Amino acid sequence: MAQPSLQAIRAERVTDTVYQVLRERIVEQQFPPGSKIQVDEIARQLDVSRTPVHEALAILAADGLVEVRPRRGTYVTEFTLNDYAETLDIRRALELLACETACDNAAPSDIADLEKLIDEVAATVSDPSDRSEAARVHDAKNMELHLRLVGLSKNRRLIALYTDLRAHLKIARAHVDAPDWMDRVPEETKEHREIVAALARGDVAAMKEALDTHLKRSAASLIDDIQRGRAQRRDA
Repeated sequence: MAQPSLQAIRAERVTDTVYQVLRERIVEQQFPPGSKIQVDEIARQLDVSRTPVHEALAILAADGLVEVRPRRGTYVTEFTLNDYAETLDIRRALELLACETACDNAAPSDIADLEKLIDEVAATVSDPSDRSEAARVHDAKNMELHLRLVGLSKNRRLIALYTDLRAHLKIARAHVDAPDWMDRVPEETKEHREIVAALARGDVAAMKEALDTHLKRSAASLIDDIQRGRAQRRDA
């Protein structure tokens, strides 16, 4: 499979830039799962030496996004359903932990911003003329909403762990064509409002309960979507 076209880069910290470029391409599945990373071609397109490409791939391997196979090369990781399930479990644990301090840190302006984001997430189904674009915008705004909630914890290590985890979540969602995803948005919106209402009251227990219910439902839906999509591709 031909590698996607990349623009040449010039930067002081070349390895970091190469890492960010490759990470983005992997997350967006421009480098499909299971595909081999062509180091020489990437170095040529980015106009860098092989060294920063190898260094970037080492970081990506530590992130779990690529696999180095001795004497065979480096390949984009193919995630199993169990991999996704474990990622979603970790996500839930981190978000629930964030609740413990988020309620102490949330200002009225934060609540207002979250309520506005909830409205924006819900509005993504108002014009379904381009379902693919609507799904992209929905996922982006939904992930921003949850990142804002985690950010209110003010726990830098927790936020960093959660931010790293988002790459795996985006990969899980990429190219999942669930025809009924729009039907779930009203329930999702109701759950989001319950989470933020508890946050506004400073009720940690209620926020945890609402968030736990929401994340368990959304995780089950995502796993089901992935299973269904894989079955459809096998039968095609």
